[in-house]
Amino acid sequence: MLSLLRRRPAFRRLWLAATVSLIGDWLGFVAVSLLALDQGGGALALALVYAAHSVPHALLTPVGGVLVDRLDRRRLLIAVPLVQALLTVGMALAAVRGAIGLVQALVLVRTAGTAFMLPAEAAALRHTVEPEELMRANAIISGTWSVTFVAGMALGGALAVLGPVPAIIVDAFSFLLAAALLWSLPPMRAVQEEGASRVGLGRLLAAIPGDSWKALVHALEHGPIMRAVFSKTPVAVASGAGWVVLNMVANEAKPFGSAAISLGVLQAVRGAGTGLGPFGVSFLPSEGRAAKVVPYVIILVAFTGISLFPLAQGAPALLLLLALLWGIGTGTNWVMSSAALQQKAPDSMIGRLASLDDLGATSAIVTGALVGGALLEHGAASKLAVAAGSSLIGLFGWLVLVRVSSRRGEGYAVAESVVD
Repeated sequence: MLSLLRRRPAFRRLWLAATVSLIGDWLGFVAVSLLALDQGGGALALALVYAAHSVPHALLTPVGGVLVDRLDRRRLLIAVPLVQALLTVGMALAAVRGAIGLVQALVLVRTAGTAFMLPAEAAALRHTVEPEELMRANAIISGTWSVTFVAGMALGGALAVLGPVPAIIVDAFSFLLAAALLWSLPPMRAVQEEGASRVGLGRLLAAIPGDSWKALVHALEHGPIMRAVFSKTPVAVASGAGWVVLNMVANEAKPFGSAAISLGVLQAVRGAGTGLGPFGVSFLPSEGRAAKVVPYVIILVAFTGISLFPLAQGAPALLLLLALLWGIGTGTNWVMSSAALQQKAPDSMIGRLASLDDLGATSAIVTGALVGGALLEHGAASKLAVAAGSSLIGLFGWLVLVRVSSRRGEGYAVAESVVD
């Protein structure tokens, strides 16, 4: 699998930049979460931190998707991290002054940048590897996510001993390094739809609702693309609620010593699962009985890990196992749906389709976290009820998606290589 990084230099640069940026993101996330807890926040405060890191980019993903399909993806991939670096420096200055509200406000603005980065990375990836290599490329990215999650959380916890500011400063440098790594990528302008022409910024922004609607209709009319775009959303509902539950279990039960160590261990194991699952699935045949059964198995693994997690609060070994299953299921589902989208979506529309994918998943995970956090905060439900209930909702939604998408027409296949 690592031979792909050696053979594809553009993919290697894209991967390295994402790796550096992800480590920085997790550092900053730890720092801001600790700032919230230091202010006496509980489950709802943690959910609000998660929302602050997610809502802005969810709202702007339609804008990002349209721009990715109209502009040079390379320029977007370079420009966005540079702006995020400046905003992160502002976060560090605000944290030094103790202006926690300003830190959160800058987080809201900064995370809006991911609305452009995620669809741009999804669109750029198919320009760096061959179609048959997309599954393994996505598996590498998912495995890297798990490693950076562990490394970023651990480094963020270590730096947090010195206060949140050092972690935020390192986060700022990570954006600058990511932009430098992406500088040498070749131009990656999208293949334009028939009848499309270059327009000014004003007309481009005015076209966003119509262009986004066109992509949504395309997804709903083509079953394989519909399933690829929306497969993450049902799982994300349970993951959002489960994320709050995991934090509360670590904070209350302290199964591995202190709350901070317990949180780090559980998140590290869950992160490891997001890499192990896709790595194993990437070696399975893409057709045949196994290919049809694996998605169902993976979904059951994900929801089992999330729903049963609170029951293992007094059994550290079982907590680790369930966290691992949780990561394996969600990570594999992410890779399979992402690879399917990149293989089947037309290049002229992949940015918008990727933004719909991101919008659905992000909105679902934030909703799950906020509803779960509110229920726990006000004593309206137990941790088990939140985890199991959200998992049942997610499982029902996923089965409905599979049934509806199976009745729709076929999607487009990537007929030829677009590797630059």
